[in-house]
Amino acid sequence: MLVDNDEAQDEPANGFQDRVAEHGRTRAVLETFAYLPPWGALFKKSAPFYAESYWYCMGGITFLMFIYLTITGVMLAWLGPFWWLTNSVGQVIKATHYWSAQAFFFFLVLHLIRVWATGAYRGRRWLNWAIGTVVMLIGLGQNLFGILARGDWESQFVSMHSDNMLFVEPFFFRLVSPANFTTDFALHVVVIPVIMFALIFAHVTLVRVQGIARPL
Repeated sequence: MLVDNDEAQDEPANGFQDRVAEHGRTRAVLETFAYLPPWGALFKKSAPFYAESYWYCMGGITFLMFIYLTITGVMLAWLGPFWWLTNSVGQVIKATHYWSAQAFFFFLVLHLIRVWATGAYRGRRWLNWAIGTVVMLIGLGQNLFGILARGDWESQFVSMHSDNMLFVEPFFFRLVSPANFTTDFALHVVVIPVIMFALIFAHVTLVRVQGIARPL
């Protein structure tokens, strides 16, 4: 089938050298995986030109951290405290789970700053901004219960100070207590993650429905 030359010139070029000329060699190499199967279908360019920036990736990186936290959290919950405290692999998984939680908050804060700086919270998008803020606040509580469930020295230290500052009468009638490992563990593994997943799902859905806001 013959293609008119003018029509062929109008088609966007996705060759490596074309991407080097457009973005530079470093960025072209970093983005090469997005053009190769089977990842190409997952990384089709659907974002507007003004969103083709690493600042607009902070929300996605935060979501990836949440996915990794979910996977490692299921492993830790399934195998139990004895495994993650005594087994070398368990200790590594526990450590990466902890540091990915710190990365989750780091990129979440950067995402919130980017949304604020570009005015993406304006108009009808205020609801999505509120959902993101609630996710961050709930995540802080999730982080606290995660530390309480670790079972190490830091867990005992945080437990003692949390008991003096937060978990006092009549706060939840002592239902939520640092001394109650079962409750803390259930909140960290089941209750709060389900709430966060529902909020993140709603957040991502609204982004897809409303689109990416134009910057100020």
